[in-house]
Amino acid sequence: MKRLRNQTGQRDRVLQSIRNLPDLLFKLRQGLKQESGRSLPAALITLAVGSMLLTPFLSFVSTRSLGTRAAAETFNEQYASDAGVEFGIWSLLNNSTFRTQVDVNAGIPQPLAFPGPINGYTPTISVTGLPIGSWYLRQFAPVTINSGGSLAYTGGDRVYALRGNNSTNFGYYSISADQWYSLASTPSGVQRGGDLVHAGGNFLYALRGRNSDNFWRYNITTNNWTTLEDTPNRVSQGGSLVYPGGSFIYALRGNSNKFWRYNISSDSWSSRANTPGSVGYGAGLIATGGNTLYTFRGANNTNFWRYNISTDTWSTRQNAPARVTNGGALAYFSGNYIYALQGNSTDFWRYTVTMDSWTVLSDTPSAVGRGGALEFTHLQGGFAFRGGNNMDFWEFEVTPPRYDISSQAGSVDTDARLEIDVSTNAILFWDID
Repeated sequence: MKRLRNQTGQRDRVLQSIRNLPDLLFKLRQGLKQESGRSLPAALITLAVGSMLLTPFLSFVSTRSLGTRAAAETFNEQYASDAGVEFGIWSLLNNSTFRTQVDVNAGIPQPLAFPGPINGYTPTISVTGLPIGSWYLRQFAPVTINSGGSLAYTGGDRVYALRGNNSTNFGYYSISADQWYSLASTPSGVQRGGDLVHAGGNFLYALRGRNSDNFWRYNITTNNWTTLEDTPNRVSQGGSLVYPGGSFIYALRGNSNKFWRYNISSDSWSSRANTPGSVGYGAGLIATGGNTLYTFRGANNTNFWRYNISTDTWSTRQNAPARVTNGGALAYFSGNYIYALQGNSTDFWRYTVTMDSWTVLSDTPSAVGRGGALEFTHLQGGFAFRGGNNMDFWEFEVTPPRYDISSQAGSVDTDARLEIDVSTNAILFWDID
């Protein structure tokens, strides 16, 4: 009976050891100390059975542990690499200095320092601004375009145009037909300082320029011109018109700092606050909706100004990337970006309103000259005159700013492309290698 009890106890201890392998060695050591000689066979049996079970178990645990450690390292690398991309996105959206650096160096990767190690890794980050702007030659204008050349879009299929060059030629371009059509001639030849603007509805308005105070209205339905109240002074190079909505058209006189407002309802002019300096060739007005207008000074200067309609005040904004001159032009459709031609060059730029910064975009096909003009017809593009006594007429396309972000941590590379639009920031892709 005693032997039977001992065997039962031995079996129980073996089973207990199997069930509680992590404590096995400790129990064996305790058993050897407490059982003395008569219990040694039981301890040996326990040790033998435990060894048979423990050896493959420990081998399994060791293999799994190595795999787990490798997986954990890869996970840490990937986490750190992803964090690098996320930091790149945050920097583009919140660090105006860094984003300007990326914009100015479009196409060239810009390094970005991560604040510190994460999971034992410090990701290496670079951000590249993608060049923006595609240009296509469309149907040549029927005549050469020079000083006073201008474009105006009224919606739909037509882009209206003044030839300038002291000519009375006026017509429109059909987007769908890719053809030009002639309309009623202007009352007199349009020259430097001439400009055209659509003021909503059925009417276009025009400055004659050429040191003249002539101001006209064109009726789209009846295809005829009407002479309106003369401008307060003669208009010259840098003359420009803009319609921000409502009852008023705003105008630069050109070759001076004079700035005016035209009341559509009363057919009358009034003076507004002078521009901060005298404007000249390449000056142009643009409205961005709401309460603000923007203008180049032109006259071979980099000055770029903003006008507050409510307070009748001017403020200085970030200078253009280079001096603006003959053929300089501004265009806006909606959102956060103004596009611009420098004039007398192939330079094409984008101004980000909220960042107060400029970006150099893809060059125009040829250098723009006097009479260069830019007009948006939809959110991502429009049309342009080359000017400079040429017939070239181009279509251009732009996209919201796009940035490639690359991050490396250990053996893991993560690449993403971010598109920053007015109210939506979209991840176009996110790849892990």
